[in-house]
Amino acid sequence: MSGDLAAIKAGLCTEDEHAKCVDDFGEGTTELDWACRHCETKRQQDLHPYTTKLLNNRMMRLGGYPFKADDFTPEEWLDLGRIEQCLATPAPSK
Repeated sequence: MSGDLAAIKAGLCTEDEHAKCVDDFGEGTTELDWACRHCETKRQQDLHPYTTKLLNNRMMRLGGYPFKADDFTPEEWLDLGRIEQCLATPAPSK
């Protein structure tokens, strides 16, 4: 999950950014694959499913969904806290 947290903190690749890379390298090319693998950002669909689950649960909580203490394991609560902490702390300027 730490790799995903770093990618979230750096900012996920937007559709516009990805479209620009597709224009530059071509759809489905080895050059595009190489560029994506070496890019500092990740696309939403490249995040681990567990990270996506945590982000969705965070959004539900922010939207007011009434989670109870036993809705998650202690480990999941800690991971939700890590996501919150990661998103609340400003990224270092480049």
